[in-house]
Amino acid sequence: MIELDKALACAEGFALDSGVAVFSEFKDSLPLLSVREMIRQMDEAGIAQSIIYAVDAPIVYASNQYVHRLCKRYPDRLIGFASVNPRRPGAVEEFQRAIEDFSLKGLKLHPPLQRFFPNDESVFPLYEKAAELNVPVVFHVGTTPFGSLCRLAHANPLLIDEVAVAFPSLRIMLTHLGTLWHHEAFMVVEKNPNVYIDTAAYLYEIREILTRDTVERIGRNKVIFGTDYPMPYVGRVHRMKDFVDALRQLDLPGEMLDGIFSGNVQTFLNGRRELAPGPSAAEIMEQARPYLEDNGGMP
Repeated sequence: MIELDKALACAEGFALDSGVAVFSEFKDSLPLLSVREMIRQMDEAGIAQSIIYAVDAPIVYASNQYVHRLCKRYPDRLIGFASVNPRRPGAVEEFQRAIEDFSLKGLKLHPPLQRFFPNDESVFPLYEKAAELNVPVVFHVGTTPFGSLCRLAHANPLLIDEVAVAFPSLRIMLTHLGTLWHHEAFMVVEKNPNVYIDTAAYLYEIREILTRDTVERIGRNKVIFGTDYPMPYVGRVHRMKDFVDALRQLDLPGEMLDGIFSGNVQTFLNGRRELAPGPSAAEIMEQARPYLEDNGGMP
């Protein structure tokens, strides 16, 4: 949801690329900016709660306070995530205030629109604070509809692998099934226990990419339902129910769908239960001893 006056101020001096189709389509999506319409669509789609993001970036802007007000208006329906510009002085303190003063539940970052590399160590204090506050971080990855305002180099999901390794306790989500960078995004999710991915992709991508084998491989507890409301897609005005229907039409078992629609996001928001520690390397080698000895010591 967009905060109009501040969005206009942030947009001043920026020219939009008329060759990007989403700009011409967005006019038809303007009625979706009404929070009442969003709630109506949630009701139509059978969605109990939605996460809404603040955005601190050019062209698209919604303040942490604005998102807080919307969540207070619909406390049972909306969960708010903060946004700060990582390159701005005081970003860490601003983020902490958003969590502690506005009761927001996570952080949304858009590296290509905010023009930073997510693996830049100058940004690491922000991740350290998120880990300290025990709140998750969402990264936009892949292509964007903002043309020359963005650089795809900032949006490579492989950059998030470095963040996930450096901050293993930080819960991270990649967006949009990787947005045409899905192979790289899936690799990062599969490799790192603390990384999730959402399904807020084009409908045809959901049908073509999100197979049962893929979900099993990257982790059935790692995929989270999303719609990217209110962005238009391929000439169509956004309708949340279309995304629910697209997932239900996939060849996914009921328990897997239940996780995608509700269970996995709860783990993402609140963290996993403490797991028993895994076996040590010495224990694994001891268990392997009979087989290695049987091979004359050669594996």
